[in-house]
Amino acid sequence: MCPADVDNIPKIIIDEQPPLLKLLCGADLLESFGTPGLWADEDIEKIVGKHGLVCITRAGSDPSKFIYESDVLSKYQENIHIVTEWIYNDISSTKIRRALRRGESVKYLLPDSVIEYVREHELYGVPDK
Repeated sequence: MCPADVDNIPKIIIDEQPPLLKLLCGADLLESFGTPGLWADEDIEKIVGKHGLVCITRAGSDPSKFIYESDVLSKYQENIHIVTEWIYNDISSTKIRRALRRGESVKYLLPDSVIEYVREHELYGVPDK
């Protein structure tokens, strides 16, 4: 039996383990939960309480402290997984969108197919060339 052969996994295991859905985000999005008026507590409870969250740290961020200081997040801290960024990467979706709006190159930050899609659909204020 080949370990990668899905057909050999007993059906009962597949039926009893539904896939998990979690919000994957950077520390900046996690910290946006504390911005007054941006997120409703009910929405945060639904996202984090029902599904969970995986947060990737960024230099200068302290997600554990932010979670501790938030009543809503600390209530569901067992559903929040923090992934430490061991190799510093200063690329963020916010910075990529800003560069696109300014007409700056994102050639080595995104696959060509994504850049083409953004241009084709004129996303983030980027006109089709």
